[in-house]
Amino acid sequence: MEKLSSVTVTAFSQPHVLQTRMKEEQLSHGGTVKANMSPVRVDMDHGAVVLYFCPMQNLQVLEVIAQGDGGNIPGEVKLAGLNIPAHCRSGLYDLKNVEVTSNGSIQVKETRDTKWEYIGVGMP
Repeated sequence: MEKLSSVTVTAFSQPHVLQTRMKEEQLSHGGTVKANMSPVRVDMDHGAVVLYFCPMQNLQVLEVIAQGDGGNIPGEVKLAGLNIPAHCRSGLYDLKNVEVTSNGSIQVKETRDTKWEYIGVGMP
């Protein structure tokens, strides 16, 4: 079994970028989708694996699991069980097949199909 590292977010992860991309896809509070995020930045250089949304240009909705209630998308992001293979390195990734829910906070949850596809180290 492949060794995994737990991923976290910090105050500097720029959750407003994810919130903006969700609004662009006309998602709302209470909704849940399966989606791809591209690109996101992963930093493994400071003792933790931190996810940043700052470079994200695209939130591709793959499946609507639950419709939203039309309310505002919260500004806080929490990660639920999101792990990255330990062999991965800092850089930009396409984060594929995650579940994104907007209810009290934005929750990004790993699914059994979640994949991290390395893009490179530069900004898009």
